[in-house]
Amino acid sequence: MTESKATNKTPTKNGKSSFKKKSGQRSSTSVVSLNSDTAVPMLRLGANNNFDTFKKKISIACMEKYKNLGRLIHDEKYYSPPAVDVSLYNLANDPHKVEKTRLREAYKRWDKEVADMQIDRTSMYAYIISKLSKESIRNPRRCKVECHRGQ
Repeated sequence: MTESKATNKTPTKNGKSSFKKKSGQRSSTSVVSLNSDTAVPMLRLGANNNFDTFKKKISIACMEKYKNLGRLIHDEKYYSPPAVDVSLYNLANDPHKVEKTRLREAYKRWDKEVADMQIDRTSMYAYIISKLSKESIRNPRRCKVECHRGQ
């Protein structure tokens, strides 16, 4: 057997040989990876609704897109970032105002996170609405009753 043929065969446990794919050759059953946005199904009404699946997948997609604001779906309340802990900063012994500057920056980050979540609320609402079926949009009260009944 020539050396090139030997590299294409790999012995298995039971003595049979299998063939490796040649480099550059693609599988006939190629799989397209889905991001969380394309994995979110449309919310359906009725006895066979998909509320549980929809809620899990929309929660993941919103956390990916809108970060901590996306926690709203899973937690069913707005996320509030932890308050800045002033005790972590030694302001009494700070002649060069380094600790005071660090504290000011911590407050700025906290304010920015809260402001970003407030700005993104509308976008997240629009995203969720885009994933509802026409029936769900037309009958929001019926959707609420039927979707929660299926749980």
